[in-house]
Order: sequence, then structure tokens, then C-alpha cells
Amino acid sequence: MNNYQLTITVDDKQVVLERILQVTRYRGFLINGINAVVNTGTNIGTIELKVYSERSIDLLIDQINKLIDIKDVYVTKSVPHKTNA
Repeated sequence: MNNYQLTITVDDKQVVLERILQVTRYRGFLINGINAVVNTGTNIGTIELKVYSERSIDLLIDQINKLIDIKDVYVTKSVPHKTNA
């Protein structure tokens, strides 16, 4: 399993977080943590999402980018899972 931290910039809409979580689950990623902040002056939100999966993170990024109200998605941290051999 690989661990990833995504930073997602979004329009401040009520359903955007629900849509991101739904896509994350549908694409086979498990959530380790989430932090969401809204700049009320610009109505732009920033979501930090920690996920892990054996799947390629590009699959999740592509699907999140297809959602309306998404401004930007990028990986801020990627940590491959280490196995003890």
C-alpha cells in the first residue's frame, strides 16, 4: 500500500466534500485523514486528504479533477509502504 497526501483547492460549495469522499471510496482508496479550511473572503476552500491504496494515485486525481467546483488537485506527499523482509 502507498500513502498519499493530496491538496485540493475547491469552490466553497456544500456538496463538494461529499463528492470528493464518494469518488475516493469508489476508486478504492482508504482515507487516513482529512482537513478542510475555507477562506470566506474568496469563497475558496482547501482540503488536505490523506489516503492509501495499492492503486495509482493518478486514477484518483483524474476522477477528482472531473468533479465540478474543483480548482486544482496535486500530491503534496507520497510515501511508499515498506514491507519487512
